[in-house]
Amino acid sequence: MNSKLSQLLIVICFGFLFFASCKYSYYKAVARPAEQTENKTTSINEMLGNSRYFILRNGNNAYHMKDIRVSDDKKSITSILEKIPVEHDVYIRNTDQKKLKYSTDVEDKERDVLNEAHLFITQDTSINYGTYTLSLDKVNKIEMIQFDREKTANRHTVTGIVVVVGAIVLVALIAIALKSSCPFVSSYYGNEFSLQGEIYGGAIYPQLERHDYLPLQMQPLPDGTLQLKISNELKERQFTDIADLWVITHEKGSHIVADEQGNLFSITSPLPPVRAVLNDHKDVTKSLLFSGDNDQLLMDDTTSTNGSNEVYIKFNNPGHDKNARLVLTLKNSYFLDLLYGEVAKGFGIYYNTYVVEQRKKPLSELTKWTREQQIPLVASVKTSKGWQQVSEITTIGPVATREMAIQLQLPDNSEPFTEVRLSSGFMFWEIDKAGIEYSVDNNFVVQKCKPVAATDHKGNNVLSTLTSEDGYYLSQPNIGDNALLVYQPSLYDSTKATSYILHAKGYYEHVRAFTNKPDVAFLQQFKKPNAFPMFGLSLYKKAMNTELKTVARSN
Repeated sequence: MNSKLSQLLIVICFGFLFFASCKYSYYKAVARPAEQTENKTTSINEMLGNSRYFILRNGNNAYHMKDIRVSDDKKSITSILEKIPVEHDVYIRNTDQKKLKYSTDVEDKERDVLNEAHLFITQDTSINYGTYTLSLDKVNKIEMIQFDREKTANRHTVTGIVVVVGAIVLVALIAIALKSSCPFVSSYYGNEFSLQGEIYGGAIYPQLERHDYLPLQMQPLPDGTLQLKISNELKERQFTDIADLWVITHEKGSHIVADEQGNLFSITSPLPPVRAVLNDHKDVTKSLLFSGDNDQLLMDDTTSTNGSNEVYIKFNNPGHDKNARLVLTLKNSYFLDLLYGEVAKGFGIYYNTYVVEQRKKPLSELTKWTREQQIPLVASVKTSKGWQQVSEITTIGPVATREMAIQLQLPDNSEPFTEVRLSSGFMFWEIDKAGIEYSVDNNFVVQKCKPVAATDHKGNNVLSTLTSEDGYYLSQPNIGDNALLVYQPSLYDSTKATSYILHAKGYYEHVRAFTNKPDVAFLQQFKKPNAFPMFGLSLYKKAMNTELKTVARSN
């Protein structure tokens, strides 16, 4: 193993341990449109639809706004003002933008700050607890609290690296690990474009071209349009055939989640796991209870001899329901990206020839290899006859988590619970949250919107490349290529909530220029099943042993 890889593995391994011990993360207050009364009403209705916890900020005083009702003329709101509980006092106590952080300890409820909406008004000395009607022209500012992914990642990264090898080394090496990703999608939300995730991850050959369904956070611009960007940030050639935006209107208090095939499910209150065990011995229940808390199920090295990780999750099923939706918040690990990069490097100057040969292979042969190497995340349900596989999730990339659903047909079970198994290769996936919902609610309406405008970074009109599934692609062959897409949905229903999903289809190709000679002996091993996860396991253990020896010497 070369020294650079060894350094990176030590950093990543230590980073995993460090993340597990971090006790706080950062949030940010995002200003919502509040210039005019109409803007304020739109912002408030959207946040009500997302079941936000509203807080009225009246000078140095703050109140919980319960049972909010918007007036018929949309010029005022009525609510019941209550005392703020301690778990919702985090932002109120500290408005220093440099110190917006919350505890991620599972016993602490400070993470509830992430669900808050704050209305700032001109000070009113007559306010007291009880029923209160607020004229919206008194609202000076509206803020929505969000998880600050970038600041949290930077904090954990820098702190962990200071302990190990220095921040500069980590930044350089993590950039290498990122190089095998896929097209990035950013949407207009919180008055700026923010990264939402990646599309058709793992579709690195034309035969692997596939549909993908990426959930988005979005907000309309003042002209009512919705906008997103698709960009090439890495050494790739990217080809997108369609990019339709699904605008889904549904009941407030619920949200819409897609499965890998694009089937939609209304999710209201999924039940948390009552127990989750990794590899038959490690209790990981706490890691699956909340999303955005930096307590993720990262799998571990106490794996079986075939390099697999398995987590067994138990949910209550008091009604003995036969239909359910398993809801997961997850992503791929950077570790998987790193391993693929090392294997690709093994082809050396032969890499591009290898890619040409891969393009000639049938889809079945390519997918057979990924399954044999345990790259997909496999979901199974326990039955009286053993474990029955119900789904196989394709790679989605390491940059951002996304929420996905898996439809379950449950067997007859005399016990009031459901047991699910998730399995993959060693440390290939990170699972942030798991839940299950048995109720069925199909009361939603889907608008499938095609872009009305699409402009690339050079100002060229590329709309015709994205309007139909015709093999005529939006081509982005260089780092920095991007396209701005504009959508014009029908009028919104202010009495309902809205969710957004990008339906995209495409593939991409890695651009590599290795100068080393092919390592044939190294590559031969990957013809065997489970070789890829076992390779990762061996590198991880070697790096950990190196780190432990370093620590021992320093002590």
